[in-house]
Amino acid sequence: MTEKTAKPTRKRVSVRKSKTAVQMPSHDEISLRAYFLSLESPGADEIGNWLRAEHELKAA
Repeated sequence: MTEKTAKPTRKRVSVRKSKTAVQMPSHDEISLRAYFLSLESPGADEIGNWLRAEHELKAA
């Protein structure tokens, strides 16, 4: 009777995305929110509106 050599076992490693990962809003989503922010306060800074919109959408 011949002996069979055991095959090395491989562990399965699954890669999962963290549920706490921050979803980046799209350019269109940020643009739309920045537009509505500009309507709320007409004299506001465009870049400030963009950054505020981006921040709000990341937090949501």
